[in-house]
Order: sequence, then structure tokens, then C-alpha cells
Amino acid sequence: MNKPMRILPIVVLAALTACQSVQTKPPAHSAMPPYKGSTAFERMKSLVGKWSADSPMMGKMNTEFRLIAGDSVVEERFAEGTPMEMLSTYHDVNGKLSMTHYCMLRNQPRMKLTKITPNSLTFDLAPTPGLDASKDKHMHGATYTFIDANHFKLEGVSWENGKSSPCGPAVIFTRL
Repeated sequence: MNKPMRILPIVVLAALTACQSVQTKPPAHSAMPPYKGSTAFERMKSLVGKWSADSPMMGKMNTEFRLIAGDSVVEERFAEGTPMEMLSTYHDVNGKLSMTHYCMLRNQPRMKLTKITPNSLTFDLAPTPGLDASKDKHMHGATYTFIDANHFKLEGVSWENGKSSPCGPAVIFTRL
């Protein structure tokens, strides 16, 4: 091996090390003020963390809520790593909480907040491109009831052939 070829790996390694040790400014987004959403969004944000429940129909269920997109979106991952894994996202649209549910039924119903009480949030289907509610089986709604800081109840509404279909009993989740 000639001398220039032996020196090349050392030069490359030195250059890579120098690039990694250079101090850079924090990204511009770190200067953004904290995100403050609607009352309903802030309520959903209180669920950030890991949760577990036992369902008579589905057995042990786990879900995790986390903040993404500059803390402006609550992401929920249900049954992560299983064939039933689903994702729901909650974010404000013109100051009103909306939800998109990426379902194991291979559709993505959009839902809008239709009822808010001091202890609950209810979502119902909103217009969803590619989903024909008169025939497609889909999640049509959900109600989150906030029992206390460590428990919430989830009631889902399923829809098939244009009408409500069994979705299973309400489930109470406990914070892990």
C-alpha cells in the first residue's frame, strides 16, 4: 500500500471527528414559545404516558400517549408491536380538537370533537376522504372519560353497513 493510501483513512477519521465535536447553535424551534392548545387538547395532553387495561373481549391492552410536532399533537399508540397496533393523533384545527385514527381495519377515519364535559371528550366521524360510512366498517366515534389522574375510560363506537355495530364494552385504563 502506498503512503497516500495509508494516510487517507487517518485524514477522513480526523475530519469526521472534527465535524462531530464542533458546537452548533440550538435549532431555531427551541426559541418557540410552549404550545398552548384548546381546553380539550390540554385535557388530552394530560394522558401523556403509558397505560394498561384488561378487556373481557381483547384481554390485556396497552396504549401510550406522547407529544410530538412541537408539542402540538398528541400521538396515541395502541397495542404497539402487535397485529392490532393502531395509531391515533389529536390536534387542534381552528381551535377545536380533531382526531385521526389509523385503524387496523386499514382505514383512517377522521373525527371531530362533538361534546365536551368537565370529565369527558366525545368524538364523532367527520368527513373522511376514501371512507364510505354507509358501507365501510370503521371506528365512528370514541368517548374518553377522565376518572382521575391515573384512570380513564374509553368507549368506542364502531360502524358497519351504515349503522352502529358492537365495539365491545367500555374499558378502564390505568397509568403505569
